[in-house]
Amino acid sequence: MSAQGSITFVPSVHFSPTHRRRVRRTIREEEPDIVAVELDERRYDRIEKHGRQSPAELLRELPPATAAAYTVLRTIQRTVVRLYGLDPSQTDMEVAVETAAELNVDIALIDDPIAETVNALASRVGPELIPKLFARAQRMGPEQQAAQFELMTLPFEDVTSGEDVQPVIEQMRSLLPELTDVMIDRRDRAMAARLHALRAAGHDVVAVIGAGHHLGIQRTLDDLESRPADETVDVPIRSSSRSVTRIPID
Repeated sequence: MSAQGSITFVPSVHFSPTHRRRVRRTIREEEPDIVAVELDERRYDRIEKHGRQSPAELLRELPPATAAAYTVLRTIQRTVVRLYGLDPSQTDMEVAVETAAELNVDIALIDDPIAETVNALASRVGPELIPKLFARAQRMGPEQQAAQFELMTLPFEDVTSGEDVQPVIEQMRSLLPELTDVMIDRRDRAMAARLHALRAAGHDVVAVIGAGHHLGIQRTLDDLESRPADETVDVPIRSSSRSVTRIPID
């Protein structure tokens, strides 16, 4: 049995220059065995190709409904990023991959496949969601609405842990529990299971994750700490040579 490894989290805002610098600095300082990133194999391959998927490419790789839903989500994300004055051309995940390659450190892809997430979202979200959202928003009192506005104006550079964004997650949970369950909670559990497998295999890991996932992953990891790793958990590992391997879980 391998000695227990360790996990150092870098909770980040994906498009923030401040967090990109923090990601690079932490990986260089910690010199881990593995850098874990909030990516699946499809998204990692897009980073390696330095490209973005066109609608035609998405249709070739995903079912039409899934491709359409993914395109809408990506467009909304990039619009919000630009509204906040951030540059969507590079993310913390890209910097993590670059820094791992620079140090010749393997990269673990700990997120669920994007097609699974989008399909799960499509099964939970339908036309009836908009009326539900308006009804839930109307039930919020003036104090809750003022608090929500204050939370949404938190400077990104001030975010250092999941605690800083947890109020935003809880507001989102109250308004859009269907979305939160798929986009946050389900992925938190999956990423924690993969990190637990890496830690149980004796690896020292720097995990670069969105700040909104930090607390959920940490809570699940705490619950898993005394348990053996699930041998059915599949953790894709990319080496700096860009070949695909799989981490052995003892």
